[in-house]
Amino acid sequence: MNDISEADLKRLYLFRSVNLESIQGVLDACTLRLASSGEVIIHAGSPNRYIYLLLDGHLRIHPHGLSEEPVVVLGPGEMVGEMSVIDQQPVSANVVAAEPCRIMVMEEDILWSLIQSSHDAARNLLFILTSRLRHADQLITGDVPPGEEFDHYGSVDALTGLRGRKWLDHVMQRQFLRSMTCGEPLSMILIDVDHFKAFNNKHGHAYGDRVLYAIAQNLSNRLRPTDIIARYGSDEFVILLPSFSISAAREVAERLHREVVKAVPMMPDGKSVPHPTLSIGLAEIGTGQLPERLLTAAHAALDCAKKSGGDCIVG
Repeated sequence: MNDISEADLKRLYLFRSVNLESIQGVLDACTLRLASSGEVIIHAGSPNRYIYLLLDGHLRIHPHGLSEEPVVVLGPGEMVGEMSVIDQQPVSANVVAAEPCRIMVMEEDILWSLIQSSHDAARNLLFILTSRLRHADQLITGDVPPGEEFDHYGSVDALTGLRGRKWLDHVMQRQFLRSMTCGEPLSMILIDVDHFKAFNNKHGHAYGDRVLYAIAQNLSNRLRPTDIIARYGSDEFVILLPSFSISAAREVAERLHREVVKAVPMMPDGKSVPHPTLSIGLAEIGTGQLPERLLTAAHAALDCAKKSGGDCIVG
């Protein structure tokens, strides 16, 4: 575990909001695997006693044979192997490293120890499994358009590790229906990096990429497991807050604005640069409105923040 940092662990969806100090023994029992490009991590039809948590790189999922195109590409933060560990059935797909990968390996006994000792980890595992089962149900009922069955699973942004715009569009529709059915609020935080083009021109794209990565990680680490975050544009991030009114969303936005901007990222050459400021727009879905209206309203609020000089929250 010496080569797996705390920052690595916090990027894993299984460990979101988990007190890492309280599960140190479990973490120490895990190992690090370095996989080369094209290496088969899991063979379809074989028994499996491990889950694999992806720290860096991407994994291709081939359920119909290695010669076929992958149906899913998973990015950092994701895990594989949990279904076969839980149901004790042979693996249903081949898992292949799409590029050199760093993978945290957890034996099945360690997984069960983790679940027994951490309610947060158990909740995260249930959320991950539910998301996958819900998606499988959509495939069976035909709710997913042809040709887009796995698009949102393969839409991990390579730079930040966050989900992308197309994935968010799918999720937003589902969250909207859930909120309307349950009569609960649904709010959005839309974040834009101020003057990012000028920042890139002054400091270079390597610095700009490092800042975007740092912002993405800082935002992710400060959200609940049920909150939804995605990179929506080159320097835009969207956060969906189920069950949050706009007043509650403002409190979240104020905390993120304060804490993210003060976290100065280290650059590739070890230097630090002033962190760009952030403009934030807030919106809440109204009764009878379409989900697209939520994004439109958030953009309008963000435009007001930018026109006011940036570095502020509107909504």
